[in-house]
Amino acid sequence: MKPTYLYTALGDSITEGYSATGKKGYVDRLTHRLTASGYNTCTCNVAYKGMTSRYLYNQLRYSRTIQIRIRDSSLVTLCIGGNDLLSAFFRQFLWRDPLAISQALSNYRYWLKKICEWIQSQTVAALFILNLYNPFPHSPLAVTGVKGINGIISYVSQTSRIPVIDLYHLFLGSEYKYIHGYHTGLLSDIRLFNNPVHPNDQGHQQIARLLFAKIRGIKN
Repeated sequence: MKPTYLYTALGDSITEGYSATGKKGYVDRLTHRLTASGYNTCTCNVAYKGMTSRYLYNQLRYSRTIQIRIRDSSLVTLCIGGNDLLSAFFRQFLWRDPLAISQALSNYRYWLKKICEWIQSQTVAALFILNLYNPFPHSPLAVTGVKGINGIISYVSQTSRIPVIDLYHLFLGSEYKYIHGYHTGLLSDIRLFNNPVHPNDQGHQQIARLLFAKIRGIKN
């Protein structure tokens, strides 16, 4: 049996497992794969619906429990940014704010950099960041927003030497297969509740598969 593998997952409702059967999302599925491969895996899922980059940073800074957990971890995954973008979409549509997207991207860059710097200052754990897939691939505004977020993730990951898990290309062209409730792929599909933005069981399985392959590739 290989040494105990302490895994901490940081993120929002996607990481929480929202829309997966029994909320058994990619975190649980990755844990299963790690355990099956011989790692005695202990997992802590620190993810909440509605989490933004700013709220996550504040949680990391002020939750002693999470701080201890991260410092003891062997593996940390980070998936954040979807709610930063969704709130900007709402501001642009409902309040007609033409600067909503650009302001959201500027804020996201600031908070993501601080999140990654803080994690790397606290632990020697392997850190992986997941970029965003686009649940609205037929909306030009969503395409622009997601590419903007992913561009920031790419920049921060390069400067901080953090491997990126490429969900964007994993889901591209397969949104109808991997997203729960996928409809037209337009921003007009957005609702106040039950938005068609979360992975279904197959989507979560694909994320876990990609993550596991990346982790094994680096460890080997």
